[in-house]
Amino acid sequence: MPEIIVKFADKVIERVVTEKDHISIGRTSDNDIVLDNRGISRRHARIDFADNQPELIDLDSLNGTFVNQMKVIRQFLRDNDKITIGKFDLIFFQDSQTSAKMSDIEETAVLNTKLQREMTQAVKSNPLEDLMETRPIPIHSHGDSKSDRKEHH
Repeated sequence: MPEIIVKFADKVIERVVTEKDHISIGRTSDNDIVLDNRGISRRHARIDFADNQPELIDLDSLNGTFVNQMKVIRQFLRDNDKITIGKFDLIFFQDSQTSAKMSDIEETAVLNTKLQREMTQAVKSNPLEDLMETRPIPIHSHGDSKSDRKEHH
């Protein structure tokens, strides 16, 4: 079964193993591989798996599709080919890589987007403690003798 490892900033974010005849790649949720970035077309590319000859097809995307750093419209894929779409790299394998490290997927990716930076800056300029109301909470004593204390089970 073919496998595609999806990476963003050299971090594995998804591992796709498929038995389908083709898979779609694009920005919208109706794609098999969703690459959520405005620089990626809604229906960006497709991989056809006919006759054991996987072929990548660019679907007239605005920013193009690259295989091993060369812009392509149609390209037969081989093991370890690197497909670049926007800021994402997709590593293609004809057969699923059983040795793939799934621990890479469990790591949290560091976001470095404009929106993320703006939100982080907003939090830094308005610290949470400035937004919270502080008021004392009274502590009441119910006596100090042992007879006043009851254990509840």
